Amino acid sequence: MKHHSNHVTFLATLLLCINLETDNRSTRIAWLSRNAIQINSIDPTIANDDFADLKPLKAAIGNSRIVVLGEQSHGDGATFLAKGRLIKFLHQRMGFDVLAWEAGLFNCHDMDAAVRDPALPIDEAMRRGLYPIWAMSAQVRPVFEYARSVATTDRPLEMIGFDDQFSGTGGISRWRDTLIKFIDKVDRAILPDGLRSSLLNDPRNIVFKPNSKAADIRLVAEKWKALPEVFDKARAKLESTHGAREVTLMRRTVDDALLAMEGLARLRDSKGEFKAADNNQRDQRMGENLIWLANERYKNRRIIVWAAAFHTLHEPSAIKLGSDATFSYEGVITMGQVAGKSLNNGIYTIGFTAAEGKAGNVTGGPTLDLKPPADGSFEDLCLAVGHRFLFVNLRTLPAAHWLRSPIEASPLSYSPIETDWTRQLDGLVFTRTMFPSSKGPMSPEGVVLSETSVRKHRK
Repeated sequence: MKHHSNHVTFLATLLLCINLETDNRSTRIAWLSRNAIQINSIDPTIANDDFADLKPLKAAIGNSRIVVLGEQSHGDGATFLAKGRLIKFLHQRMGFDVLAWEAGLFNCHDMDAAVRDPALPIDEAMRRGLYPIWAMSAQVRPVFEYARSVATTDRPLEMIGFDDQFSGTGGISRWRDTLIKFIDKVDRAILPDGLRSSLLNDPRNIVFKPNSKAADIRLVAEKWKALPEVFDKARAKLESTHGAREVTLMRRTVDDALLAMEGLARLRDSKGEFKAADNNQRDQRMGENLIWLANERYKNRRIIVWAAAFHTLHEPSAIKLGSDATFSYEGVITMGQVAGKSLNNGIYTIGFTAAEGKAGNVTGGPTLDLKPPADGSFEDLCLAVGHRFLFVNLRTLPAAHWLRSPIEASPLSYSPIETDWTRQLDGLVFTRTMFPSSKGPMSPEGVVLSETSVRKHRK
């Protein structure tokens, strides 16, 4: 009899838990249905777009001077398109007129000039500054077509980078040649012959050879450590010819070059066992560069940032993975964390996630099939709302809100992570179906980019 009683109690408890979970899920879906912003389209090529569906983002972003758009991986075709439409909205409706890329500071400055030159093909302009993951993508191209279309207006969309690494076709060579010409235009004697020779020859012969050793890279870096002093001693002369603004930028790229070489040396040291925290130097510098862009070069202007979501996290060490995880956020420093300490609520960070489909890098490699979202996960709840695209503002939620508690979501390389996402991001864009980044066409046949198209299809 006692055994029977225990069995009944167990079943009653189990049913109660199931009912509570069901009620909890229903409550959360109902909240999202009322409060999530429905995005009607991720198509950045809509003619005469009135952005009516995106207008609620104005209140969410508020007076933030920087909006960061952090993609899940580097193979997110639908996310790239969504970013493109958001960039147009931010530029046309909210006064953002700088687009900062996770790519070389100098290389994207060089790319900006190429975008403004109508004689250069758009593809060539993209390749000049970006890493191939974006430069080769048909889903990124609309951003550049738009930037060129407004290049001669009174409000162009200026491009810049914030990475210390070199990027783009001939990235280090274009920087070196520009730097030497920049100095020689003032006085060829400023640059010592030995340093000039190293700049001209060592990148090709040592630094970027596939089999180069860390010690050899550091020997070259030792030679280049004279560059900052050379630059600083001639600063007054350089500014009289080029102006303080451009001299400051080129001087900063010198420090970036030295950091990039040390980063490459550390990569060689790692022998394929490079850990997330080993990237801290790069993220630290990216954060510092973003602060410099915001506070100095583009003071009083509004900046859009294009980056991988990992680099945008506000508090990476708060993400705790299971004991069986092969990866850890412990000790990780991110650009978002560094910049956030200085700029605080001046940065609004948007992450992206998806529930189904595939992701794949335009440069090749395996295609990732997205796994069905777990019950109760952010993606599962958004799917249940029934719209193809949603935006959820995380910044202004009440302290006791359920989204401020750990919930599973996949904005980081589609890995389901249970954490308090409000400590990492300010908003999330949900796209039902992801498709890989590709060389073309802009969207695969049968892929729906607009909610209105979904309704017509359902009819």
